[in-house]
Amino acid sequence: MNLRARTLEAKQQKRQKILEAAKELFFNKGYYGTAIEMITEKAGVSTGTFYLYYTNKIEIYKALQNEGLDILVDKITKVISWPGMSSLAKLSEIARAYFEYYNEHREYFDIISILSAIPDELKETQTEISRVIDNKAYNLLKVIEGVVKEGIENGEFISMDTWKVTNTFWGLMDGLILLDERNNTRNVIGIGLEDLIKQALEMAFYGIVKQRPG
Repeated sequence: MNLRARTLEAKQQKRQKILEAAKELFFNKGYYGTAIEMITEKAGVSTGTFYLYYTNKIEIYKALQNEGLDILVDKITKVISWPGMSSLAKLSEIARAYFEYYNEHREYFDIISILSAIPDELKETQTEISRVIDNKAYNLLKVIEGVVKEGIENGEFISMDTWKVTNTFWGLMDGLILLDERNNTRNVIGIGLEDLIKQALEMAFYGIVKQRPG
């Protein structure tokens, strides 16, 4: 390995070390409870070194949003990749994968989710990392819309506005998780999240299929 390659590798390792330290702190203390000085101390680097790799706390937080979104996109892409799946089955698998992600990667979910209280500074959309995140989120919705369009084209679903249906579907899933985040599913409603998911998806899906199985 030449000197340039070793230097690039060392820089990547340092950047990742800082990101891992930030991840642990953000996961445990949240955005408001984490300061750059805490990240540098945990990573064992100087404040100056931090600024060589990240512009500010916003950028490193969004780097984790991007990382978490990659995990979600990969999970959803995989579950609809099996040949011979119906469009309805694909939507069911997307929903299952999303709730599985919520259960398995709760810290990442809290970072990327609109359910968290988002400081105004994180709402900016002009930086490169923000554009990357927005583009990935948009493309994920377009993947889901592709499934809806496929269902219409193959005669499985009724004709409808596919973009509206896609965003309604996504909003439905977020709404169910909001109930769980507030501990309303078992403590107030008395129904587990999994049962609510099954009921909600049945109501939503049978509203779009041409003929209910049966």
